[in-house]
Amino acid sequence: MEDKLIELNTYCPHNDEVLWRLARLKWVYGKGYQSNQQHKIYHTAHALASQAVEANPNNGNAHRWVAILSFYRAEKDGVAAACLNVEAMRYHLDKALELNPEDSVALTLLGNWYFEIMELNPMQRIWIKIFTGMEIPASSYDKALECFEKSDSVKYWVQNSYMVAKTHLRMYNTKAALEAFERLSHKTIVTAEDFRVRKESHIYIQKLLSPSVTDKIRGLLFAPEKYRLPFITRDTESSYNNHWSQRSAGSRVKGHNL
Repeated sequence: MEDKLIELNTYCPHNDEVLWRLARLKWVYGKGYQSNQQHKIYHTAHALASQAVEANPNNGNAHRWVAILSFYRAEKDGVAAACLNVEAMRYHLDKALELNPEDSVALTLLGNWYFEIMELNPMQRIWIKIFTGMEIPASSYDKALECFEKSDSVKYWVQNSYMVAKTHLRMYNTKAALEAFERLSHKTIVTAEDFRVRKESHIYIQKLLSPSVTDKIRGLLFAPEKYRLPFITRDTESSYNNHWSQRSAGSRVKGHNL
C-alpha cells in the first residue's frame, strides 16, 4: 500500500488526497517502531499531512491528520512542545469540522482536547504559564461532553462512548456515568482496545456502586467543576490561525477522489 501511494505521489505530486493517506500510513507503520525511529517517522508523516493542507486548504481529512500527527510529534519532542502544540491541534480540528461537521473522529479528538485541558491541575497550569508563557485556553467538561455525544450520534465508537462515561463522571453526573459504563461493560470484545475499555468500565462500576471513604469525602467537598474552572481565564487569540491562513493564501484549491 505504501509503495502504491509513493508511486501515486511521484506521478501526481502535491495531490492532497494522496499526501494525507500517505501520512496516515506512515503513522500506522510508526507505531510498530522503537522510540527514536518512531519520532522520525512521525515527523515525516506530519510533514506529509501539512503538505496536503497546503495543497488543498479545503481538505478536512488533511486537517484532521495534521492535528493527530502534531500531537504524536509534539509528544516525542517533550512537555514544552506538547503544550505549545495545543493551539495547532485546535486550529486544525476546527478546520476539519468546519469542512465536515459530521466527522466523528474529529469530534472525538476535539472532545479529548477539551477534556485533557480540564484535567490539568493547578500546579501544571502554573508550570505551563511560567516555562512556556502560554495562556491556557478556555475549556469545560460541558464542551467535551457535547463533542463526544455528537460523535456518538454520527457513528458509534467504543472509545468515544468511554469518554462520554468518563466526562459524566468528572461532572459528577453519577447516574449517567454508571449507565454509560454498564452499557460498555456488556459490549462484545473485538480488539485489544475494546478489552481495555470493558475492563476499565467494570472497575469504574465497582467504584461507583461501592465507593471508598476517600471517594465519599471528595464527593462532599468538591462541587462539579468548581475546583477547576477558576484556573481557566479566557480563550487565547491564535497566531497559529493567522500563520496557516497566510500559508494557504497562495495555495491552489483542488478536489481529488481516489
